[in-house]
Amino acid sequence: MKYLLHGVMRQNPGGWLPELGMRVLTAHGLAAAVSAVEDISPPPSISRLLAYEKVVEAIHARQAVIPLRYGCVMESESAVIRLLEDHRQEYDALLTRLLGMTEIAIRALWPARDRILPGLPSSPGAAYLASLRACYNSAIALAPEEAQLADQITSLLSDCSTEQRREVSSSGRGLIVSLYFLTPAADANEFLRQARQIRPPSAAKLLLSGPWPPYNFAASVDGI
Repeated sequence: MKYLLHGVMRQNPGGWLPELGMRVLTAHGLAAAVSAVEDISPPPSISRLLAYEKVVEAIHARQAVIPLRYGCVMESESAVIRLLEDHRQEYDALLTRLLGMTEIAIRALWPARDRILPGLPSSPGAAYLASLRACYNSAIALAPEEAQLADQITSLLSDCSTEQRREVSSSGRGLIVSLYFLTPAADANEFLRQARQIRPPSAAKLLLSGPWPPYNFAASVDGI
C-alpha cells in the first residue's frame, strides 16, 4: 500500500485524524499525516485537489505544519518513518520557523506587452518549449513600473511579515508578479487591512489571497 503525504508536523497525542480520514505516522517527535492510495498517476480532479488542500488547511489550523503539494507518495509506512528519521533536524528547524505563521499572497497582473526572452531558440518547436519554461522563470525581466510596484508592496507590508518571496510568470495574457508573505497568524487581519489599501497603477490589477498554509516557505524542503 502506498501513502499520499499531506504534511509533516510535531507529534501530538492521538495518532489519527479520523474526522479528516487521515492516519498519522510518528518518529522522533515528528509526525506525518498520510492517506492510503493505490495510484495517483491520472491527473487529479479538481474535487480531489480541493479535498487534499482542505486536509492541509485543517492541520494548519491546529498546529505548525510543513505543507506538501499534492503528489508526494511514499511506497510504505517504513518509507515515511525513514523520511522523518533522515530529516528530523531539518524538519524540526522548519517547524520552529513556521510556528504561528501563515502565508498571504498578492498577485499583480499586468497586461501583455512585447518582451525579449533571453536565449530563445530559433526553431519553432524549441522556441515553444522555451516559452513555456519562461512562464515560470523568475529571471523574466520586469519593466521599471512592474519592479517598482513589487518593491513598494513588499516594503509597505514588511512590518506585518517576516519573510517574502517573489515569483514572476508570463503568458499570452500578460505578466503575473506573485508576492508571497510569511506572516504571524496574529497579524493576518492587519496585513489584509493594509494590503487592501494599496492602489496599483491603472494598468495593473491586484489579487489578494489567504491566509493559507505556508506552502511557498516550505518549498525547499529536502527529501520530499
